[in-house]
Amino acid sequence: MTGRPAGARARRLDAADHGLLAQVSVPRMWRDLEVLCSVDRTSGTAGERRAMDYIAQRLRAEGIRVEVHEFAAYLSYPREGRIEVVAGAGLPRAIAAKTRAFSGTTPPEGVTAEVVYVPGGVDLFRDTETHRRLEAGAIAGKIVLSEAGSRRNMQAAQERGAVAYVHMWPSEEDALHEGIVSPVWGAPTPEVVHAFPRIPILSVTKASGEALRAALARGPVRLRVHSRVETGWRPVALPVAHVPGRTDEFVLFSGHVDSWHLGATDNATGNVVTMEVARILHGARARLYRGVRCAFWPGHSTGRYAGSTWYADHFWHELAERCVLHINCDSPGVVGATVYDPITATADVAGFGTALVRELTGQTVGWERPVRAGDQSFWGAGVPSLFMGLSMRPPGQRWHVGGSGLGWWWHTEADTLDKVDPEVLRRDAQIYLAAAYRFAAAPLPPQQVAPAVDELRTVVAALQRDVGDRFDLTSVAAALDGLAQRARRFDRIAAATARAGGPPRRVDALLRARRAAIRALVQAGYVGGSPFDHDPAVPQRPLPALADARDLAQLDPSSEDARLLGTRLVRRRNQVVATLQAAAAALDVVLDRDRSRRRSRRR
Repeated sequence: MTGRPAGARARRLDAADHGLLAQVSVPRMWRDLEVLCSVDRTSGTAGERRAMDYIAQRLRAEGIRVEVHEFAAYLSYPREGRIEVVAGAGLPRAIAAKTRAFSGTTPPEGVTAEVVYVPGGVDLFRDTETHRRLEAGAIAGKIVLSEAGSRRNMQAAQERGAVAYVHMWPSEEDALHEGIVSPVWGAPTPEVVHAFPRIPILSVTKASGEALRAALARGPVRLRVHSRVETGWRPVALPVAHVPGRTDEFVLFSGHVDSWHLGATDNATGNVVTMEVARILHGARARLYRGVRCAFWPGHSTGRYAGSTWYADHFWHELAERCVLHINCDSPGVVGATVYDPITATADVAGFGTALVRELTGQTVGWERPVRAGDQSFWGAGVPSLFMGLSMRPPGQRWHVGGSGLGWWWHTEADTLDKVDPEVLRRDAQIYLAAAYRFAAAPLPPQQVAPAVDELRTVVAALQRDVGDRFDLTSVAAALDGLAQRARRFDRIAAATARAGGPPRRVDALLRARRAAIRALVQAGYVGGSPFDHDPAVPQRPLPALADARDLAQLDPSSEDARLLGTRLVRRRNQVVATLQAAAAALDVVLDRDRSRRRSRRR
């Protein structure tokens, strides 16, 4: 979902706010950046530990309490990737390639097979169609060549008998990007440990991929693929800086420390921004209604968000009951990154985020849903999200990458300090700081329930059109309709209370009700399985518990597959309706009291 939100406008920045933003120090951030960019911060290594220790030491020197969690993360290190040309007219003897974290490892002699090309979607995070072409293709015993980089596509190729997968990068840069191909989010459990790829998966440039396609047009192509990967449990550290507020609620502000190579823009810049936010908010802690936890994740790049997943697992109840927002800081401060449209946000905070960015940059921006990526590990606990990346390079200066402001150097050896612009870093840091401060300082932060309900109503209406009479979503639509009426009334009451102020008991009641309603809406909108588990790291549609209903249209109603899927959908429909009813019940606590108050006034 994307768009221009109509609600959730925050008050404009005042002199005190601007005074806070003026404290952002580029020289300070730059000194920290130079230190972090002097070490390879691959997760589970001594370099990452030095970076974590440095961050903790710098924050403690400011008087900030820093808690350092230590645990074992399941990490994977690509060690070798090679492609040899056995047969293929006009091709060189070898093709430059990189293997991926969690790729399968080949025997010493490699894997040799013919190549088959399968056209693929180029979006790493939103391609939900290529896997169907792979499932229908004659790829058993073959090496698949495709632009499609989603883990779901690689899984589909393996399940159909492919012996290797060569990901041809979809944009033109002459660079080989590092990457990870595990569909398992965080550390594995017995239920999903089988899901790691067994076949070798390597990346080549678009130019190399096009050369292979041209050779295929002339005749058969045979390749020998070599892949060596080391995978296992490694000790890691996870520092969390605690900035206190007057209540036990908190904003979670986070970014990953581990990187590929030196990782200046992905994500050393995010680390120094997070450190600066912690420093400045600590100095303003007397103004904060709720605290801010600044977390520095390990295991993002080689562990599929291992650090944020561990934190979600071990602090699930605190997150569900007390965390009002997760702000993710990834790849700020990139040279040439002057565009902010669209921002990433869940619907409840989209209006706030777009208004804030417009006020600080002068740009009118829209918003888009967070994709299933980027340390968004907290949807199971029902925590809403604001930002992942922020500033981007303008159209015409972008590549098909997942960070670094969409710069070509993402996940390569070229992501170095010269890719950082000090003034863009300052502006991005001020936006992140303003967002965290607004949510931490306001007793009733600028958040709305109704936009989140309206988003799901649009999703359900579109899903019902797609599935027709094959599956009935009337009960879901009815639950959302009833919830929409409640949400609008609730948002009006909350907005009036935020403007006029109110007794602490009334504010607390509004906060509890809104937090419970938003928690339920995030779980319905973003979680397909159990909220205590983690959905796979594959592209995901809104309302994921019911998204598979579209598959019914492709199945014979009398087939076993249709009946099995139909049974699962009925159970998940019950789950979604119950979740929406919980949101309505939470709002009713406030709405019933408001009705009683109004009746008593009439008497």
